[in-house]
Formats: sequence, C-alpha cells, structure tokens
Amino acid sequence: MQSPGPDIHLYADYRQYLKDWWAWRKRTSRTASFRSLAMKAGTSPSLFKDILEGRRRLTADSVIRFSPALGLTQSQSSYLGLLARFGNARGVQEKNEAFQEMAKIRRKLFLKFLPPEQHALWTTWLHAALREMVGLERFKEDPTWISQRLQPPVPVKEVREALGTLEKLGLVKRDARGRLQASELAVSSEYETPSSVVRHFNQEMIGLAMSASDRFSAVDREIGGLTLGLNRECYDRIKERVRLFKEEILGMVVEDKRGSDLVGQLNIQLFPLAMPGEGP
Repeated sequence: MQSPGPDIHLYADYRQYLKDWWAWRKRTSRTASFRSLAMKAGTSPSLFKDILEGRRRLTADSVIRFSPALGLTQSQSSYLGLLARFGNARGVQEKNEAFQEMAKIRRKLFLKFLPPEQHALWTTWLHAALREMVGLERFKEDPTWISQRLQPPVPVKEVREALGTLEKLGLVKRDARGRLQASELAVSSEYETPSSVVRHFNQEMIGLAMSASDRFSAVDREIGGLTLGLNRECYDRIKERVRLFKEEILGMVVEDKRGSDLVGQLNIQLFPLAMPGEGP
C-alpha cells in the first residue's frame, strides 16, 4: 500500500509542508508534474511552483482547489487552511488566533498529556533528558557512554536507574530491533497539573540555566532577558503569547525530519520584580 505522504498536522509552515509533499509525490509517482497537478486542481501550471518557491501565497481559494489534488481529507484541508491563515497573517492577533486553532488540533493528535502515574518524568531533569537522548542518531544504550555526554555529567549508577524508571513507566519503549525510543512523539503536563509536580523540575532546569554561562561558550547558548514596566492586561497577554510560542517551537521540532544530534533545554521565565498594588 502506498504511503499517505507527510502528516500535515506535524507542520506549522504551509510552504514546508507543500515542499515535503511534492518531494514525496515525485518519489512515489512517475507521472508527477506541475502540469498534471494543475489539471487536477483546476489552476495554472505555474501556481503550485510559485507557492513552493515563495513568489505567491497559498490563499483560501487555492486551499480549496489544491486539497483534492493533494489527496487531503476534509479535516486535513481545514488544517491546511489554518496553515495558510497563520503563514499569511499580517498582525499578531490574527497570527495568534490561527495558531491557537492549529494548536488545539495538534494537541489532540500528537501531544500526550501525561497521567499522574507518569508524572515521575518531572522528578528530575535527568529523566526528561534521557527521554530525548534515546532519539539521538548515535545513541548508545551504555550508561557509561551516556554519563560522559550528559551536561553536566551524571554518575553511571544514576543513569542506569533512570533508564530503568523510564522503561518501567512506559515513557520509553523498545522498537522491533530492541532499541530504546520515546513512547510518545511529544509529552506535556496539563496547565491544571498540581504545581508541586513540576515545581522541583522547573527549579532544577533554572539552576542548570544559571550555570550555563560558565559551562558553555556563547556560540552554544542563548541567554538574555527583558525588564519591563507594564499593566496587568498586557502581562496576561504576554503569558498567553509565551504559551503559544512554546507550542510553535514544539511544532518546529516535530516537523523537522532530520535526525537529532543534541538534546537542548529551552527555559522561558516571566515573573514580577515589583508589585506595588493599589492604595497609598
């Protein structure tokens, strides 16, 4: 049976999706051509090529025309429409609204919110690091090898115990060849998850960030901050934008088909430095 092509729901950039779809189509069909695609879509032969190469945008009309030619279902076509809205948005609010709709769909499809019995993932930064590390192209299931490559290094005994915990909890599993891999494409805690579950984890990661300036050269890190005077409404808008930004970053990672060669940690902190409140 022929592969259905790239999963559109793993993309946040419509042009990248179309490029990957076209590359897949050329690999799987000897008759693939811009002309034949245009005939199916009822468009000019140059339109799809112009969209791929950035000379034209994917409009709502072209979404309707191209969706059947791309073999998309109704729900996939709707998502392609959201990608077009997001990619073509001129203002921040319009972009946010489109991304929020995309995020709702994506969360249901590939982002798993962990149940309480798997919250042990966040008891130490090591668990999260190892869950991602098993996906490295050159990963070796050797606690000594792993220990030497963790930043900062961790005793071999702790690495061995952490790997066992992840496998026991079902956070990693073995593929047909017996190699470890993450059980889910992406995991998260619900916003309603008790703060005690992730508080220590966040504190650990912030602690690692504090020492990153000493442990890594400037080319291997990005650390900065903003000190802002703002009203509460703007503060809450920034919080929402940060949440959207994190989901956008997650989408970029998920849709990147290249193999992983490092494990990174992105911390984002927003908190008050002064709260004068009301009154004299």
